[in-house]
Amino acid sequence: MYAYDIYEPIGRKDGQIFPVIFALHGFGGDELDMAGRLELLMDRFVVVSMRGDVEYGPTYGFYHMVTEGDPNAREVDYTSLRVAEFIDEVCNDYVSIDKNQIFLAGFDQGAVLTISIMQSYGGQYKAAALLSGRLPHYLEERPANLMLKDKRIFIGHGIEDAVIQIAEAEEISQFFQKMGCNVEKHSYFVGHNVNEAEEDDLYSWFESFLPNQNQPVKK
Repeated sequence: MYAYDIYEPIGRKDGQIFPVIFALHGFGGDELDMAGRLELLMDRFVVVSMRGDVEYGPTYGFYHMVTEGDPNAREVDYTSLRVAEFIDEVCNDYVSIDKNQIFLAGFDQGAVLTISIMQSYGGQYKAAALLSGRLPHYLEERPANLMLKDKRIFIGHGIEDAVIQIAEAEEISQFFQKMGCNVEKHSYFVGHNVNEAEEDDLYSWFESFLPNQNQPVKK
């Protein structure tokens, strides 16, 4: 099981359940990275911020990096399965989680992994946010996941990103559009990072899923 931090809304009442965001950090990060980017949603969402288990000095990744080209497909597939199983375990362990409202959010390597998870298991998730990611091209050779039709996908990318070029955002967009997803793509004047404008758009996107004027769902 992965190491993680979980943030449940303070002051929640017995019987209240909340949508949950599973957050996956980028290469060289840890569980604090994505938690900081989602902090303003923690009064209306449960946030589970995961830590990858591939160690790089004091930091972490979810799979081993390669110098160029796609990551190892077998490793990413196995990691995708492990993350999906982890999500099931956490959702069963916490009564505050609405199992019908499971979201994924990933940055950099976490975005790549989120794409893979959605392609294989995305039918059971509500939506996904992909920040500064890239599409592993081997996924394009696989059968489309028909369960993704009408799923919402948020894509955010920096115009000045020198690590993963912004053209990758369009490739991700086309990949999900071909499966009938409702894709919302944004670009920002930032490098390989997330700026305030992107965070604002991300918050608005997540908040758009909340019913009854952003009040949490009750059992």
